Amino acid sequence: MAGNLGGMTAPLDIERIRTALADDFAVIDYVEQTGSTNTDLMQAENVADGTVLLANEQVSGKGRLGRTWVSPAGSQLILSVLILPETLEYLGTLPLASGLAVTDTVEGSVLKWPNDVHIDGNKLCGILAEAGPVGAAFKSAPKTEFNKAEVNKAEFNKAEVNKAEVAPKTEAGATLSARVVVGMGLNVTLTREQLPIEKATSLALEGRDTDRTELAIALLKNLRRRITQWENQDPQLMADYRKVCSTIGQEVRLEAPTGDVVGVVEGIADDGRINVGGEYYSAGDVTHLRPVQ
Repeated sequence: MAGNLGGMTAPLDIERIRTALADDFAVIDYVEQTGSTNTDLMQAENVADGTVLLANEQVSGKGRLGRTWVSPAGSQLILSVLILPETLEYLGTLPLASGLAVTDTVEGSVLKWPNDVHIDGNKLCGILAEAGPVGAAFKSAPKTEFNKAEVNKAEFNKAEVNKAEVAPKTEAGATLSARVVVGMGLNVTLTREQLPIEKATSLALEGRDTDRTELAIALLKNLRRRITQWENQDPQLMADYRKVCSTIGQEVRLEAPTGDVVGVVEGIADDGRINVGGEYYSAGDVTHLRPVQ
């Protein structure tokens, strides 16, 4: 299907999505409207590892640093995925892996560090990963004993979560380190007037396929593959990321609470930190990153 600029998109075919992804995700749920799919999964009880939540409309969507991200009903592919990683050691690279899943899906797209998906310098997709206490979530069976410690929900790339505070004891003796949710909002049929920021775009504006059902299947297939690489710490993950990261080699202004830094991006470390002028910064250290004009 060609780009459908400003038109109505077909409803998501949830049964087709569930069938196509039966081997990839434990549960695939759908809501017509919600405040935030990330918030829904962060607060859900009795939720399994590998749960996907799709929504037709999100009225309180959020981005990094508390920024809002709202769009008309049916104009985006909106989804969140819950995972229960066995370690928090590699937190910094999960958002990068998630962004890579989008570039795998949308030909010609690139990544602005850490995980903004762009086409020709315009933002196509926003991604937010968050971490918090496991709570009533389970890896494969609901019979899990949890400790009672509470941990404030933290933006994922800032999280320095004490494993002892969030790890429940499972019946098998294993521990789950945290509940992690990755959310995405991919602009599908937004018109120029509907875009939330000036430097943004949509698949329709780019003349691309706007079938949200097929996009959801392809994106979630790619996301499962990239999450598996992340869980296994496959070095190919970051090698692939560097190939599509347009920020590498740019002269940038890095804005941080401690002050601004101007320099050339020399690379991205294996832990996801950016190297600007020989110094490394995590995403949680950075307020804005802009090319020097």
